[in-house]
Amino acid sequence: MTADASSEQPQLVTAMLEPGFYPDAPESVELRETHISWVFLAGERAYKVKKPLTLPFLDYGTLERRHEMCREEVRLNRPFAPRIYLGVVGITRAGEGWALSSETDPAAIEYAVEMRPVDESRSMAALVAEGSLELSQVRAVARRLARLHADAPLAPEPQRSVEVLIEALEENLATLRETGGSFLGEDRLGSAEHFTHAFLGAGRDRLEARASRGLVRDCHGDLRAEHVIVPDEEDVYIFDCIEFDPSLRHIDVAADIAFLVMDLVALGAEDFAFALAEAYREAGGDPGDDPMLCFFASYRAWVRAKVACLRALELPADSAARAAQEAEAGAYLRVGHRFAWRARGPLVLVICGVAASGKTTLARELAAISGWTHISSDLTRKRLAGLAPEQRGAPKHYSTEFTERTYHELGSAAGEELRRSGGVIVDATFHRRSERDAFRAGLGEDPVGPFFVECRVPADALLSRVRERQLDAERVSDADAAVVRRQLAEREPLQELPPEARAELPAEASPERLAMNVEALVDARADLGRGPASL
Repeated sequence: MTADASSEQPQLVTAMLEPGFYPDAPESVELRETHISWVFLAGERAYKVKKPLTLPFLDYGTLERRHEMCREEVRLNRPFAPRIYLGVVGITRAGEGWALSSETDPAAIEYAVEMRPVDESRSMAALVAEGSLELSQVRAVARRLARLHADAPLAPEPQRSVEVLIEALEENLATLRETGGSFLGEDRLGSAEHFTHAFLGAGRDRLEARASRGLVRDCHGDLRAEHVIVPDEEDVYIFDCIEFDPSLRHIDVAADIAFLVMDLVALGAEDFAFALAEAYREAGGDPGDDPMLCFFASYRAWVRAKVACLRALELPADSAARAAQEAEAGAYLRVGHRFAWRARGPLVLVICGVAASGKTTLARELAAISGWTHISSDLTRKRLAGLAPEQRGAPKHYSTEFTERTYHELGSAAGEELRRSGGVIVDATFHRRSERDAFRAGLGEDPVGPFFVECRVPADALLSRVRERQLDAERVSDADAAVVRRQLAEREPLQELPPEARAELPAEASPERLAMNVEALVDARADLGRGPASL
C-alpha cells in the first residue's frame, strides 16, 4: 500500500464520525468499512471516501486519482441508481479539524462521493435471507437489467476480443490455485481448469459471435444480490458499479447477469435464479442459452472464491476469521462446480457396472457436486415391488420381465428429470443390452442421448467388496457374491452404443478422484455447452 496522506486518514475518519462534521448535524454517524473505502452514514446522506491504496487491481494512491475515481463512480452509477448518486464533494482543513466543501475547492485535501443512503433492508440478499423475496420482484429486477444492458454503450473494440475473456479466466484460475491450493484441493481446482478449457474449446465461436452482435458492453461488473435494491414504491435500483478497472465492466452481458444468478444460487434461492434468467430473456435480454449462462456463472463463483482466498491470506494463519474466509472460498468453489455441471447439460449421465463396482457411491458423489437428482435402479425396483429400501426382494422381483419393467421406469423417471432440470444421474448395472433397450424406451425422445460410464473393477476386488457389504444391515442392494459372478458371466459390452456415448472407468480410486475423472470424460465430448439446459 502507498498513500499520500496516510498519516491524516485515521484522524479524518475520526472527524467524520462526529455529527457536527456535517451541515445538517445528524443524530449519529455510522461507519461502514470495506477493503477499499470508508462509508459514513450520516442521516439523510452517505459519504464514501476512498482509501489511499495502491493494489494490483486498483490505484487510489494519489489525491488526484481518488478525485478522478469519485467522479467516475458517480458517472457510472447514475444510470443504475439515479436517485442515489448525488455528486462529489471536497474535504478541506478547517482550523484544527476538517469540513465538507465544494468539489472545486482548491484547498480540498480529500474527496468523497455524496449519496442518499441505500435501503439495505430491501436488497435482494436481505429479502432472500428473511424469506420475503417475491417472484414479481425478481421479474422487475430482470426487466431493469434488460433495459440497462440495452442502453449500455458497447465496450471498446479491443475489449470485445475473446482473448481478453480467456486472459481473465486464466488469471482467475491461476490465482485461485496459487492462493487456495493448499486447502481447496488440487482435484477440484484441476477440474475447474479442465472444464473451463473444454468449454472454451467447444464454445469459442459462440462467444465470438456474441461479441460481434454487440453483447460485450459497459456493464455493472459487480452485480451481487446485496447491490440490487427492490424498494416498496420505487423502481429497482442497483449501486456500487465498478469504477476502478474498466476491464471488469467491459464484459458480455451474460457475464454480468450471471453474477446475480450465481449469487442467488449461493444464497439458496435457486428457483429465483432460474426465474431471473427467464424473465431477462422475456424482457429482451440475451444471456445466451443456459449452458452459456452457467459457464459464466461458474466463472463468477470462482472469482468470489479467489477473493475469499486473497482475504484469507491477509489474516493470521490460526485465526477463526481466516478459517471463515477459507470456508467461504470452498463454498464458492462448490457453487462454481455446480454451475459447471449445468453448463455440461443437457445430459443423462448413466453410471453403470456390475454389482459392487462402486457405481452407487460414485453416482452419489456426482449428484452432490452437480446438484442433479440421483436415480437408482435398486430404489426403483423396490418401489415397484412395494418394498422398503432395506427389505430384500423376492426372486420374482429379479425376473427378466420385472427387471425390464424396472429399467423402463428408470428411463421414464430420468426423462422427466431431464426435462425439469436439464440433467440427471442414473445408477444401475445395465450389464445386459435388454436393460439398456428398456431404459432408452422409457427415456423417450432425447436429442443428445444418454452417456454411459461403466465402472470396471477386477473380479477379486468385486467379490471382496460384496462380502464386506453384506455386513451392512441398511444396504439397499440385494446383490451377493453369486449375483456378482452371474452378472460377470452375463455381461454384454456396450458395443451397440456409439463410441461418443460410452466410456470405461477404472473404479478403484476415491469417489472424489473418480468424480473428477468422470467430469473429464464428459468434458471431452464434442458437444459440450452446445445444447439447451436448465438452471
